[in-house]
Amino acid sequence: MQKNVLDYLDFTAERIPDKIAFKDEENNISFNILQKQSKSIASYLIDHIDTRRPIIVFNEKNVLTPVCFMSILYSGCFYVPIDTQLPVLRIEQILYTMNAKIMLTDKKNMDKAKSLNFSGDIVLIEDIIETKINETRLSEIRQQQIDTDSIYVIFTSGSTGAPKGVVTSHRAVIDYIDVFTEIAMIDETDVMANQAPFDYDGSIRDVYSTLKTGATTYIIPRQYFSMPVKLFDSLIKQNVSSLSWTVSALIIPVTMNVFSERIPLSVKRIMFSGSVMPCKYLSVWQKYLPDAMYINHYGPTECTATSTYYIVPGKVSEDDVLPIGKPFPNTKIILLNEKNEVVPNGEIGEIYISGTCLANGYYDVHEKTAEVFIQNPVNPHYPEIVYKTGDLGKFRHDGMLEYHGRKDFQVKHMGHRIELGEIEVISKSMEQVKECCCMYNKPKEQIWLFFTGNDADSKNISIYLRERIPGFMIPRKFVKLDVMPLLANGKTDISVLREIMEQKTNER
Repeated sequence: MQKNVLDYLDFTAERIPDKIAFKDEENNISFNILQKQSKSIASYLIDHIDTRRPIIVFNEKNVLTPVCFMSILYSGCFYVPIDTQLPVLRIEQILYTMNAKIMLTDKKNMDKAKSLNFSGDIVLIEDIIETKINETRLSEIRQQQIDTDSIYVIFTSGSTGAPKGVVTSHRAVIDYIDVFTEIAMIDETDVMANQAPFDYDGSIRDVYSTLKTGATTYIIPRQYFSMPVKLFDSLIKQNVSSLSWTVSALIIPVTMNVFSERIPLSVKRIMFSGSVMPCKYLSVWQKYLPDAMYINHYGPTECTATSTYYIVPGKVSEDDVLPIGKPFPNTKIILLNEKNEVVPNGEIGEIYISGTCLANGYYDVHEKTAEVFIQNPVNPHYPEIVYKTGDLGKFRHDGMLEYHGRKDFQVKHMGHRIELGEIEVISKSMEQVKECCCMYNKPKEQIWLFFTGNDADSKNISIYLRERIPGFMIPRKFVKLDVMPLLANGKTDISVLREIMEQKTNER
């Protein structure tokens, strides 16, 4: 029985040792070298830290980062990835929460690492990457590990307060990757293009699918996503076959009209998650890559990246709204109303998720863990933990799950219960609107819509909405932005929009 994600690497390194596992713009690394360098760093770590402890990885997006991850797992510890581009305050919040004893970093980031409020040892990766491998001790540690041991701590967006570290186990990742690679039909002939930062849970699809199947992952420089032509050139040059990107990343090439200049014809699989995919953008991808497989994913970090999937069966229309599909095998989803009763098909309820996919909870935030990792409300007979997502959904009569926004985005306005997510979906279907986010100004009892798009204006959006939704759902205030504020994981930064709303309210 597989109980450790390192089994993926060990098996693949033995089967195809010289095949490239990861590559960036400057370097590449084979499965064999990845294994050896990981064991070398691990052999240093085991002399300086006890097992089952957190180790910080403060590194660029390059081939050294997966090496650090695997080395930490070989040492019997778990890793905490931190994006070097995060604001210092957020980085130090994470460091304070974890209270780790070791931070791994590279030469480029050593000075920045030293400037942080970190009391542990900062270790330069390049200095320990050739440490003599202690196979005996590493083997002893491996035999003591169990599948519920932690593999990583990834921090949530923190858009509504202090960031929370989600602790995920080997068992959860194995359960997810085994079915994900089967559904997506990924094998060793594939080249995956990594977009997600390594401190974002979406990146585990790239890292661990590569280790399991023997595929190659090309790590895209983050700056390419602001240079869409160069982005597409890199996909063509690397012969990329598989994309697993956030919706916001897939929208960029469409809005920049890159398809008119070049098409990455090698791409045969396009997967997306993180937010609702407007079909007006998906239809453009389908126009130029009609034979590709398109898969919509949904799922919170607390449930190991994604919990449901929907394989788009054919060409979409611009005004279509995709369902988020059905649960992954070995994952269960129930929809409950405010009385903790299961809602029938066709009715909206809060999404609760259970299964091996569940995280172990939040690191050192026991009260919050107890709030959302709870006993299944409809099972009083024996312990069964479910994750209370705060998301709203509805099962269609064909068994497909539809997403209906956040529960905390459901407001009562003018005597009506309104889901702000519904207003967003309709607004995004308007051709001129690039991105949007709907919020509720509770003190003023007003619906606000923040939007971007060069040709979009408040009057035209209002007219468009009035033709499609009831008058009581029309936003009272429209705010046009040059760009939508985003968090590192590609999701809208709600805290920034809230500040804008408060500022504009006070000005009036």
